[in-house]
Amino acid sequence: MKKHLVTSVLAFCLTAFSVPSAFAQNQTSYKDEILSMQPDLTSAELLSSVQAIVKNTGDTEDALLKKIYGELKHDQTKSKEEKQQSGKVGTMGSSGGTVSVGPSSKGNFYYTASQTAYMNHGHVGMYYSSDVIVESVPETGVRTISTTLRKVDQGDAQVKSVTTSSTNRNNAANWAFSRVGIDAYSYNFVTNRSTSHVGDKNCSKLVWSAFKLNGNLDLDVDGGLGVYPRDVRDAPGTQLVRNI
Repeated sequence: MKKHLVTSVLAFCLTAFSVPSAFAQNQTSYKDEILSMQPDLTSAELLSSVQAIVKNTGDTEDALLKKIYGELKHDQTKSKEEKQQSGKVGTMGSSGGTVSVGPSSKGNFYYTASQTAYMNHGHVGMYYSSDVIVESVPETGVRTISTTLRKVDQGDAQVKSVTTSSTNRNNAANWAFSRVGIDAYSYNFVTNRSTSHVGDKNCSKLVWSAFKLNGNLDLDVDGGLGVYPRDVRDAPGTQLVRNI
């Protein structure tokens, strides 16, 4: 009887002490998975952004890391499905491609598949004028480039418009242009909805912020913690202008 009691107590203790370890391991695994899918994002930057969201929302770090991981996996799944349909890997975010993106109206944006070494998030840029694009790329941050020089993969890109007033479209494009040469690039897609509108930003953050600040439009199809290029492309209130 005594031996049975000791065994039961020992088993309880082992179980009790294993629970915190499981939680710690769970958090670590989500963080590591996120960083493996976004290797240019540092662990310190990821945890800092998560902790800032915790203060504003009251969510736990575990819950937020799990949500971030889920959003990344969802975007990865969409990437694989689109790759299977098109049979193409996708151009790099700032180079490559075979055809010019072509002209369009001010305030419209284009989307193209964009393959990096780790994930195909896609890439978006906004028309500042009929022949000038504003976009954010790793090499320079927010820049302008002519529509002639901006190359994309034919059959793997499209131009879209935003359903809002011409004033909002013009103001959004003007705001994006005002960030040229000022805002550097950020590799943080995973929590970029909560980062500042000014400062380092990636391509989807640039377009999203432009319309969020000018028209209070939320160009994000799922409203998650991160706004990815496909989120902008698929957002309600956007319409296809043409396939490229």
